[in-house]
Amino acid sequence: MTKTRRRGTELEAAIYQATRDILNQDGLEQLTFANVAERAGTSKPVIYRRWRSPFELAIAAIRDQIITENHGQLDEVVLTGQSLADDLFQVFERFTVSIDTFNQALVIAWFRHSDQQNNPEVKDLLNSVKQIDAHAIERVCQRAQKRGELQVGTLPRDLQLMPFDWLRYRVFANEPITDKTLHLLIDDFLVPAYQHALG
Repeated sequence: MTKTRRRGTELEAAIYQATRDILNQDGLEQLTFANVAERAGTSKPVIYRRWRSPFELAIAAIRDQIITENHGQLDEVVLTGQSLADDLFQVFERFTVSIDTFNQALVIAWFRHSDQQNNPEVKDLLNSVKQIDAHAIERVCQRAQKRGELQVGTLPRDLQLMPFDWLRYRVFANEPITDKTLHLLIDDFLVPAYQHALG
């Protein structure tokens, strides 16, 4: 009996699962299109047509897991806090879950590849992540402005992105991110900084 070839979302799911299995069992160094194709029951050309490199595929597979497990990406979190600090904590708590899924090995790979300024896939990845991070903070600020905690305006881009870069660095340095860490970041730095920037 001939096995039915998987297509569309079913094939994509198989490719992502095969990618994550290789990452978890063998590490990033063993992630090749040939290995993924064999595990997913497809051909290398199918994968080559969609992703430019194993690194890009790894990021896509991990993003898929994060979105699936957390019911959407970071800037789609349903905010339920009663204050600016509450909403920020909710965003960063969710962010740390995503980072845990991302795992330390790939965070290290992130930093290594991000030095390749002329690599188009790295540029695309970094730009996409920064856009999501900034939008998550914009949503938090808009809610704070409606509550009267902040004046109407837009935070500088660097200030929007700073906490995410700092949290990624802590993972890279193998430093724990606890609730106390997040409250320190939010209460002692971000809330005063946002109030200073937006009045």
